[in-house]
Amino acid sequence: MRKDKIIFTRLAPVAIALSLLGGCSDTSSNTEAMASTDTAEAAAAGMSDAQNTGRPEDAVARVGDEYITFSLLNTMLNSSAVVGLSIPALGTRERNQVIITLMDKAISANLLYLDAKQQGVDKTPAYQQNIRRFEDAVLASLYRNKHLYGDIQVSEEEIQEQFKSAEKAGEEMTEADRAAIEASLRNAKLNTLKTRLRSRIREGVNIEIERDVLNPDKDDERTDETVVARVDNDVVTWGDVKESMQGADRRVESAEFYIDVNTERQKRLDTYIDTLIMANKGRAAGLESDPSYLERTKEYRKTSLINLHRGNLLQSWKPSDEELKAYFEAHKDQITIPEMRKVQMVVLKTKEEAEDIKQKIESGEMTMFEAARDYSIDPNAKQTLGEMGWVMRGTGFPELDEFTFFQEPDVVGGPVESPAGWHLVKVLDVQDAQMQYLEEPQARRMTLRMYMNDKLDNYVIELRKNNFEVAVYEDELVHQFKREADFVASLTEKAAEEGSVTSEREADLKEMMEKQQ
Repeated sequence: MRKDKIIFTRLAPVAIALSLLGGCSDTSSNTEAMASTDTAEAAAAGMSDAQNTGRPEDAVARVGDEYITFSLLNTMLNSSAVVGLSIPALGTRERNQVIITLMDKAISANLLYLDAKQQGVDKTPAYQQNIRRFEDAVLASLYRNKHLYGDIQVSEEEIQEQFKSAEKAGEEMTEADRAAIEASLRNAKLNTLKTRLRSRIREGVNIEIERDVLNPDKDDERTDETVVARVDNDVVTWGDVKESMQGADRRVESAEFYIDVNTERQKRLDTYIDTLIMANKGRAAGLESDPSYLERTKEYRKTSLINLHRGNLLQSWKPSDEELKAYFEAHKDQITIPEMRKVQMVVLKTKEEAEDIKQKIESGEMTMFEAARDYSIDPNAKQTLGEMGWVMRGTGFPELDEFTFFQEPDVVGGPVESPAGWHLVKVLDVQDAQMQYLEEPQARRMTLRMYMNDKLDNYVIELRKNNFEVAVYEDELVHQFKREADFVASLTEKAAEEGSVTSEREADLKEMMEKQQ
């Protein structure tokens, strides 16, 4: 029997408990394939709960009436790999920890979303205009592809004619030839359609453009309400198009940063008008009920509202010089240039191999560079010769990180194990941590960033405590983690079976290697 819900104001306790739940296998796999192996009993339990409460089957948390599902967290994880680090393997403790962190971020985002709605941020002109612009773009794209381009057909006669004209008389057309010719003809037809697109979409539409108003000479006189064009019953104002008229620095709205070439302004206005016309025609064609439109606009409305609300909050919290100085003094120990170390590494498969290579380096039989080039399993070692550049504490594997920052320079240390293998480590240089002063631009930026992050964190905590109910479905989270671990274990079992695809590939590889020796 599932628990109904567990409410937390912070997720640290559940994070510590659940991070301990994880499979022992590092085998990675496809999450969708795993989902299909779920038991009928679990599916029935989830269906019953969903029918009774409206809660999605794999919901792991709820903020107000907004649910966070395990599948959403997996999607977030699989689309946001950290540069330099791989996504943790399915069913591992490390992956569980990342999922919990993402859940906490999703809870915070949903709290800001509900707060924004409660404060009416979604009713502001800036938000409404932004949403309308995005909806128009999506509708225009759908209308263009479905009603203007459509399914471009290429006949068999056209393919044969093109093949004959390619001076291949007497030859037989292959499937590759057919595919290439068909693609070429389809692209040619598409290009032809594109050249006639504007005239087609503007048929029967009354367009009036105030060219004098659009002139760069009028930039200082014009307001956001100034009309620059009329498209049937729609009025296009300078406020609608001014963002598209900006040059390289789009953050600046002063006249000097608008493009000052009339022809380019007209081109961008034409693009806006074409989009508006196609969006209107898309609405008339019922494309607002298209699943693709509904999915894209629903997500954008939410993320856009969160970002707008967050930006407004940060702007309202901008500290005075005195406030920022006081914050700097209170957090001076955190605002430093951290210690950095220039590191060279050789990564080996086994501890025994690592110890053997280390002995050869220390005896002078080979250098660290040669060891990295000839023996390291790091795929980049042949190019980098093991040099990792400057690294900061906390940016690598925990066990390796701790070892590196306690090691003496110019000494070959290790071997030390990480998920990547057995490492030999040499510290080439050390840059000590340095205290910063608020007067320095870098220190001021760092202080301001920390100040704003603290303000936002505290604001979200207050929302969680006092404004909106937060429920974490711990039982479902444990259930999903166990499913992943069980799925990986089943794959490992199947891979070990005689005659499996994995065993066949291993046998083929072994045979190839024996032939090369």
